[in-house]
Amino acid sequence: MLMIFSGFDPSGGAGILQDITIMKMFQINPGAVISAYTVQNEKNFKKVIYREKFDEFKLFDNITLIKVGLSNLKQIVELRNNYKNAKIIWNPVIKTSSGFNIISPEEVKKGEKYVDLMIMNSEEYKLAKVSCDVIITGGHEDTEKIKVLYKNKVFYAPKYNKNLHGTGCVFSSLIVAFLYNKYTIEESIIASLYYMDKLVKNSENYVKTENMVYEFHKSYILEELWKIKTEIIKLGQYTIPEVGQNIVFAMPNAKCEDDVGKYPGRIYKFGNEVNFTHEPAFFGKSHMARAVLATMKYFPWIRSAMNIKYKEDYIKRAEKLGYRTFYLDRNKEPVEIRVKEGHSIPYGLSKIYEQVKEPIDFVWDDGFYGKEAMIRVFGRTPSEVINKVKDVVGVDG
Repeated sequence: MLMIFSGFDPSGGAGILQDITIMKMFQINPGAVISAYTVQNEKNFKKVIYREKFDEFKLFDNITLIKVGLSNLKQIVELRNNYKNAKIIWNPVIKTSSGFNIISPEEVKKGEKYVDLMIMNSEEYKLAKVSCDVIITGGHEDTEKIKVLYKNKVFYAPKYNKNLHGTGCVFSSLIVAFLYNKYTIEESIIASLYYMDKLVKNSENYVKTENMVYEFHKSYILEELWKIKTEIIKLGQYTIPEVGQNIVFAMPNAKCEDDVGKYPGRIYKFGNEVNFTHEPAFFGKSHMARAVLATMKYFPWIRSAMNIKYKEDYIKRAEKLGYRTFYLDRNKEPVEIRVKEGHSIPYGLSKIYEQVKEPIDFVWDDGFYGKEAMIRVFGRTPSEVINKVKDVVGVDG
């Protein structure tokens, strides 16, 4: 179970209200404990009152991950003493954007030994000089793009001329949500920056997650599928199999085909013309949706896939470019799997992932009686999948 331990911001722009909103967006129902009460709005911070006793801790005995926001050193120590086996991720607030001092850098430095990961902006990181595992955000720096550092890796995101309340809180909550869904830290950063871009573009004054909670995921998934439609058409003469094509993009934590965006009815080529049976939607059956669902059980960040016709040159070029490829021998499928509609590819992918323990970019087979040879391309997003297809086809699209 996930628990949030954070301050109550009466404006709702940050703190525990934002934390919970983000978690709900990912179908996570967290336990929540208020660490402190603040007197503030989106622009001004007047006062903070820390709580000292937490009877709520006695209510939760199955906590595996704790997201900590505004808190002091004494509270961090108490959290660790109560939840010795939980992973604690702390987004400390040293000073508010309006200049109010919340916690000293020295307290943050002392608190690092009680947590598993910190998420800090670059200014606070320089003040605290922590040496623990830390994600450092550079939104305050005078740079063209936002830069996020983790260990020796750098991640970039678009920067907008906006001064929004709650960005640090929302970003750290996104990181925790993805970690709770078993993303790695690096993959959590990549995914969180993508979501932050969507949220910031649609916000004023504070990060307005409430505008997007209900429709946000589905709308952006369909938008991503629409975005690459032109690329599908241009690549169609090289990639569309006789049985048709599809490219899909799943919701985070997708459980069934209705959680996966797709082009219902498949994409077909008639002569030089590429035809779409339907615009992107969430309804309808799709073998690629089933392939993604099977993959996400092992690697939840691999949420998009596309099938293309098999050519030996495509696989050779993929291997030369350093992509991971795997041959799926469908002749080895048990008869009871082969005869069940929709079971074959999920079964084969499961066998692959149990063997190699890592995501595969291109899974190919040479077909068998009644089944066309096929290549299946996997990635985080439709754009990433399309770029992989362009690479192996050898055209710009």
